[in-house]
Amino acid sequence: MSPLEKQLMAASGQLVSMSQVAGMTPYSAEYLSLLARKGKLSAVKINRDWVTTRQAVLEYVRRQQVKHQDRLKSLGLAEGWMV
Repeated sequence: MSPLEKQLMAASGQLVSMSQVAGMTPYSAEYLSLLARKGKLSAVKINRDWVTTRQAVLEYVRRQQVKHQDRLKSLGLAEGWMV
């Protein structure tokens, strides 16, 4: 994420803590923070806390769903099949 993108995210006024958005995902706040540190989740660090937007988390979850569906298809498993 570029410095300009970070500034725009911070200026949006829609920032939420990782613990706030963890409830809407299958991931813990700690894991979301790890994703932020690795650059896999759009987030900014304010003081010692990572914050993000609900939209950024939803985009990450959607990307993961597509990725897992693609892997299931490549294994020849039917859509909707649960592992």
